[in-house]
Amino acid sequence: MSSIGAGDDASKSTVVEFPGGDEERARRLKVEVERLSRLPTVEWMFYLDNTAKKHGIESTKLKVMVEAVIKEAEKKAREDRGELQRAEKQRSESERKKERKEERKEREEERRREREEREARKEEERRDREKQRAFAAIVKLPSAEHEGRLAALARQLGGDLDVLRAEFAELRIEEEERIKRGQVEPWDEPVNARELLNAVTAQFGKYIVIHDRVIAPVIPLWIAFAWVHDIATFSPILIFQGGDTEMAKSAASEAVSLLTPRAYMIVEPTGPAFYRFVDRMRPSLFLDDADKLLPRRPDLAHIVNSSWKRGTYIPRTDVHGGVHLFDAFGPRCLNGIDLLAHLAPATRTRCITIDMLPILEEEKDQITSMRYAADDENFVILRRKFLRWATDNMAVLKNAKPKMPEGFFSRLEENYHLLFAIADLAGGDWPKKARVAAVKLSREHNEPSLGKRLLAIFFHLFIQYGTQLTSKQIEQLVPAEDDEFANYRNHGRPINKYEIAQLLKPYRVGPGSIHPRGKASDRGYHADWFKIAFKHFLKKTLPQGRAVVRKQTHK
Repeated sequence: MSSIGAGDDASKSTVVEFPGGDEERARRLKVEVERLSRLPTVEWMFYLDNTAKKHGIESTKLKVMVEAVIKEAEKKAREDRGELQRAEKQRSESERKKERKEERKEREEERRREREEREARKEEERRDREKQRAFAAIVKLPSAEHEGRLAALARQLGGDLDVLRAEFAELRIEEEERIKRGQVEPWDEPVNARELLNAVTAQFGKYIVIHDRVIAPVIPLWIAFAWVHDIATFSPILIFQGGDTEMAKSAASEAVSLLTPRAYMIVEPTGPAFYRFVDRMRPSLFLDDADKLLPRRPDLAHIVNSSWKRGTYIPRTDVHGGVHLFDAFGPRCLNGIDLLAHLAPATRTRCITIDMLPILEEEKDQITSMRYAADDENFVILRRKFLRWATDNMAVLKNAKPKMPEGFFSRLEENYHLLFAIADLAGGDWPKKARVAAVKLSREHNEPSLGKRLLAIFFHLFIQYGTQLTSKQIEQLVPAEDDEFANYRNHGRPINKYEIAQLLKPYRVGPGSIHPRGKASDRGYHADWFKIAFKHFLKKTLPQGRAVVRKQTHK
């Protein structure tokens, strides 16, 4: 430890201890105190606060230390002057002149060094201010651009890129902590996945009634998924929908939001506000009344749809012509009246949909109003446990290869991959419950496109009426098979043969010349032309041998 004595009376000198720390820190503080003591009072008082902050001590303590050094220097100067006077009496005038010249040179050299130190310090402060301004600008940019901007800043400042990365990481952590809502500390002990999912099920059921008990387990699994979203490649959209108002759709979303990380319930966002908000905040995002919002905002609907997969960026240019890539990937929960009907077919396949029903009179006493949820400490406890559980199990879940139910491939597999992995990690009856719920939801809400439905009708008609069907027959038979084609696109009329051909076109199937038995050549369809489409899109193959042909009742 370094110390500095102070006081006019040697017998009553005041000793001021430097702050504790390693030897190098104490040495540097001592050098700084001695340097300040050599400055004019006005000048060293001006630098006092910044210097104290730089060395991590209080300004008052630093002031005492500087004053002590000044007093000690003054005392020594007085003693030196007395000795000098005595010595000067014994020296010649030429020697005194020589000494004074040397002293002047020393003082000039000292002042030169002080000037260089001040200039170096000012340059360092300028560079630091420039760096902090650059950091403040970079942190506001899309995360995909941070690395490139830091590399450019390192070249500009001539600094080490790794050091800049570390400093920027600290700044970003502080920024994220500032903007996070409901931040919690991780649970003190390891958390069992099965116990956690069971506790979440009970907590959610305390406020919300899900009448279909088979699909209910999907909700706590999706909540757990939101906590490990950093390892997700695909992000299924959780939907709460009902046929009318007052069906607890918003309340269910709110209950889920209280159990997820960085949750925000928002209304009426614009497309640009949406992707900038997600890129910056990395939230669990909840869109209320999405049935009214998305049809009015096709750009927003498209962003919600396309941000289902990681790595899908939204490019935007600034006024200077620079291109910024925004990342809108994140966990999303939507609610609304008959919401699926307002979504594009591609978006519907990216959703996990929970149908809500009105609460019965006898059920009202079984649940608690959401007005009390904000004061329910169990929500905070469960978030803390989720944070600890996610930290401990992220690596395991990232490498998991859960078994899929029959028929689960492509979109369904991508939606449920992590949810099944979480259920398998929990064990017990959760793996079975998760897959049963997923199968039921896929049957209820993954309605095939019009094209696939038309292919299925053709498959059925070829079996029923034979391997060749004329366009006129098809025009009469198809509307009888599906109400959607009886009132095609709500036009008030059945689908016609030209519209049928248009729907089949993407499947590389179209009308051609056929030769029905007992008739001349006609325009229509042959079963052989559908083999590839049936095999790949319906996963079916027409029976071998002669088809059963019924007497046709249509002319």
